[in-house]
Amino acid sequence: IEGHEATIYEAESAPGGMLKYGIPEYRLPKDILNKEVELITNLGVNIQYNTRLGKDITIESLKQDGYQAILLAIGAWKPASMRVEGEDTEGVLSGIGFLYDVANGNKINIGQKVIVVGGGNTAIDAARTSLRLGAEVTVLYRRTRKEMPAEDIEIHASDEEGIKMEFLTAPTKI
Repeated sequence: IEGHEATIYEAESAPGGMLKYGIPEYRLPKDILNKEVELITNLGVNIQYNTRLGKDITIESLKQDGYQAILLAIGAWKPASMRVEGEDTEGVLSGIGFLYDVANGNKINIGQKVIVVGGGNTAIDAARTSLRLGAEVTVLYRRTRKEMPAEDIEIHASDEEGIKMEFLTAPTKI
């Protein structure tokens, strides 16, 4: 809008980042997200897909290509560790990785019963997505319901959908 040329280097094959791959379709319909992206590209912003910082480009290579300003908006893709024995066991998934796989249509076998550990938006999204995949879901959260960082409307929706919640509970080992 201010007259600068702008290019987005996107690591994925489609635009949207965490909005596309980390927020389930039922919360953010992809057609709405696609319209938002279209508004940006219609302004003249160029998007280069399948381009990863540190692999395909570097800050130095961007400077050499003539970029005068570089904004890093790479998202928070690394899952938090639970710091418990056995968290790397087969069948234990990160919320972010799980939601990413679902968004990409990757085959995921979560079984019939799922435990989700956490109380933030990612945990609630993972729980509600698991329910939509046919699992019986229980959320474990180490604090009280009132202390859950997830949005109240999402917690309430989880209750209405039949997701069980256990509070003041945290795994010590898997």
